[in-house]
Amino acid sequence: MFKLKYNALALVQIFFGFFNSILLLKIFGVSKQTDSYFIGDIILGAVVMVQMMAVEQFMYFYNELKAGNRESAHSLYAFALFLSLVIGALSFAVINLFSAPVIALFAYKLDPARLDVLKRLFPVFSMLAVVNPLNFLNAKLLNAEGRFVYPYVLGIIPSLFTACAMCYMYLSGGSDIMAVLAASVAGNAAAVFLGLWAVRSSGIPVRFAAGHPLAMEFVTNSFKVKFGHNINNILTPLVTNNLLSAFSPGAVSYFGYAWKIVGVLGNLATGPSARIFASGISTAWPAGDMGKMKAMAAQYLRLVTPLFAFSVLLAFAGLPYALRLVSSSLSGADIGAIRMMFLALSAWYLFGLMESAYMQICIASKRSRVFVINNSIFITCYFAVAWAAKGTLGIYAIPFGLVLAQILSLLLYFCSASRVLKGGCTA
Repeated sequence: MFKLKYNALALVQIFFGFFNSILLLKIFGVSKQTDSYFIGDIILGAVVMVQMMAVEQFMYFYNELKAGNRESAHSLYAFALFLSLVIGALSFAVINLFSAPVIALFAYKLDPARLDVLKRLFPVFSMLAVVNPLNFLNAKLLNAEGRFVYPYVLGIIPSLFTACAMCYMYLSGGSDIMAVLAASVAGNAAAVFLGLWAVRSSGIPVRFAAGHPLAMEFVTNSFKVKFGHNINNILTPLVTNNLLSAFSPGAVSYFGYAWKIVGVLGNLATGPSARIFASGISTAWPAGDMGKMKAMAAQYLRLVTPLFAFSVLLAFAGLPYALRLVSSSLSGADIGAIRMMFLALSAWYLFGLMESAYMQICIASKRSRVFVINNSIFITCYFAVAWAAKGTLGIYAIPFGLVLAQILSLLLYFCSASRVLKGGCTA
């Protein structure tokens, strides 16, 4: 799965993610602005998961159609493009009309100072909801076509815009986090137009279609599969945000900075391998090549898990020095909290990374019931453990609950994927 040009682009993407995290910490430190920013970012992540429900299975339906009728596959993209545009517009309207109840749902214990900042940021977050579905779809299509370079370049553009905005802010002495969000919106909008150009340059017509012969089956299966995913993807940030908002100011920032560092290391470990693996599984499934799918999953895990674990150990050792170098305003308690939260969230990410190999097999098989059952068990376990432990462990009850629930979820998906591979396409 190693390709020099893909790994080079992955490193560029990782660099910007790391650079932006450093600038964010340098400029804003641990503050009510960063608390509100991270809460809004988590809410947006949940909104994105809802948006993806209608198009989640695009790559798998597209590859199956492409094998027999390429023109029909292109028509499916035209329908999915139209659907993504409608979803983005509706999301923007709903978020702005119902911003107060949405914020209350995800952060009901947020104090007035941080709540005021979040309310000011929320309309800008809603603009990202317009462009995110289009970027998601274009990346899926380009990955399905084996054009892995384009999604990496498109993913770098928003980070580049954000980096430029924060560099200017740092040099000019500014400290309004609204500018960071505005740059992200501009970067993601630019990525949409460049993504459409990349699709067209790949020989695929860019047009809108209000229907397709497989439209109902495609959307229905996407909803079923993503509904199972979203039991986890929506309720996890909902539970996490509400737990975080109940703690004193700064707790959300500890979690947010630690999670950003984990994300950078996760991207470093997976590189282009995750995209290539998902595309390979989606191609092997229609061919009924269960042996290839099993071999790809094993190869993927052998590659990414040791690399991630090793990078976590290095980062954990170096974090105290790096954080002091980046921001002199951080206290010893701040650094210790970020470091321990990083270690705990890394354990959650590691088990989730292992789970992703087996989950991808289940996604390709289109067995939506698997996701409903497994993810319901995950979120129930997470909430019960975190709620019971919050009095004893404080903020660390969150990663403690996540890790225990993730281990259980990993075992469930391993069993589910094993049944899929044993039964094959007819199971």
